[in-house]
Amino acid sequence: MKVYLAGSIFYYGDELRNREWAKKIRDQFPGIDLYSPIENTDINGTEGKKKFAGSKLIANGDNQRLDNTDVLLACIDGDVIPSGTSAEIGVMREKIRRGDHKYVIGICTDNRECSRTHSLEKDQGAAADICEQQYCYQNLYTVGLIKESGILVNNIDDAIEFMKKIAPEFLQEFVDSEPWDNEKIFNFLKDDKSFWGEDEEVKQYSEGMRREILNG
Repeated sequence: MKVYLAGSIFYYGDELRNREWAKKIRDQFPGIDLYSPIENTDINGTEGKKKFAGSKLIANGDNQRLDNTDVLLACIDGDVIPSGTSAEIGVMREKIRRGDHKYVIGICTDNRECSRTHSLEKDQGAAADICEQQYCYQNLYTVGLIKESGILVNNIDDAIEFMKKIAPEFLQEFVDSEPWDNEKIFNFLKDDKSFWGEDEEVKQYSEGMRREILNG
């Protein structure tokens, strides 16, 4: 399962969030193919930021990455969803709409979100005067694309749980697409955590897949 960790990467808080989330994902899915742009120091490190990269180069690079991504994990925090992240969500949604087997997982951690903080007092106060709205707002078109393409959650742990549920789908694709020889079977058997993590349901599924490979 190939995962792209999308979201703002330009501020100190962004760096802390991205590194924390990447660690949590790798802890649950050892050996996972995870791309976190903030770790790509060639373009996002101190020296990398001194290089010029034209808009077409950036677009082509992102599109190639999305072509080879199974799951786009997108942080949509902020008063406005990061424009690049919104574009990536749109590209992934179009790929899914055309039949590609991919998912979008959106994460909105804003503690002002209405479903988490709704109250009659807040509603009445907001309605009493102009510009007193107490809840955060995220563009509904982008939110709709995420929900049509996967799931929207408010924390990384729920996102990881969803990834565990869909992991067997990509395991099946992996098995179906590979020409299996003895060496590959050996590598496949020796450390199942490098493929699908430690979730018990996924491990049971992987056991079945291994038996099919050996019997086939």
